[in-house]
Amino acid sequence: MPVPFEGLIPYTIMGAFFALAGHGVGFIRYWDNGWKNDRYDLDAFDQKMMKRDFNLTGTVRGQTSESVAPEHFKTIDEKTQRYYTPYRDQFFMLRERMYKGYVTGNWEFQ
Repeated sequence: MPVPFEGLIPYTIMGAFFALAGHGVGFIRYWDNGWKNDRYDLDAFDQKMMKRDFNLTGTVRGQTSESVAPEHFKTIDEKTQRYYTPYRDQFFMLRERMYKGYVTGNWEFQ
């Protein structure tokens, strides 16, 4: 028995909104990273270099070609935004935790 086309209209609308939401989140993440793709599976060296880049340029993904660091780089008071979680009384960065779990499938937060 054929399906009336009137029944497909709501499903088309729902599918379009799911696609719009998915692409919208992807675009916001891309824009938030300075128009570059997300980094994943970062090790300690990568995180240190990201902190260094942030202190030098003001953005995590920014890089500079200056051979001498600016004067304020020597006396940086580094403060990171952290969120509290009731799980194991640990602190974590929200985006890092969510990204690590959803993208890589590694849900062990240490």
